[in-house]
Amino acid sequence: MTKRMNFEIDRTDEEREELVKQWIKDYWLVAVGAAGLAIAGVYGINYYRQSHITALSNTAAQTAKVTQDLQANRLAEAETLTATLQNEQKDTSFSAIATLALAKKLFDEQKYPEAIRQYDWLIANAGDLAMRDIGRLRKARAQANAGQHDAAIDTLAGLEGQTSLNEATLLKGDILQQAKQYAAAKSTYETLQGNETLNPQLIQQRLDLLNIKQQQSEQ
Repeated sequence: MTKRMNFEIDRTDEEREELVKQWIKDYWLVAVGAAGLAIAGVYGINYYRQSHITALSNTAAQTAKVTQDLQANRLAEAETLTATLQNEQKDTSFSAIATLALAKKLFDEQKYPEAIRQYDWLIANAGDLAMRDIGRLRKARAQANAGQHDAAIDTLAGLEGQTSLNEATLLKGDILQQAKQYAAAKSTYETLQGNETLNPQLIQQRLDLLNIKQQQSEQ
């Protein structure tokens, strides 16, 4: 039975990313196992071991190398290797993991246009709906930080799944608040009040902060 991704709205980005990695790990165990049985039945177990496992191992090593390069601030090397994975492993989850890692590094370094380009690739090419929606959420954050508030809200409107709708609504409120559209931000936050899947304090904190900022702007 395929696992569903469930990203609670009050999780950190790091916690959410670990959930993605774990889901992909589980998915690949199933996929590789099924492929192994099929190949072994036709060509023999030796062929499978020598070709399929080797190829997956090499690709996994490349993906891990991207993370290592990013941690060591070897950004150019990470970008080159990610581009290789995007070209050669476009239909696998490995390229999606590498792209997410690179985009997050670019975001953290405030290189928002470059981060947006990586999220655009993820949205266009990731095979998993949840992964594409993570790309949209993070792209919207990058757009908002780059001052592209209308574009960020348009990005959120393209969300495909239901799982991230609450988070997208909360983020929309944050973007509107950042753009000093206080009335629209308040209305957006209030649509989440009474939602049993959310921590009510999370919404109230946003509304309290919004009131403070609105009062300051009127002084």
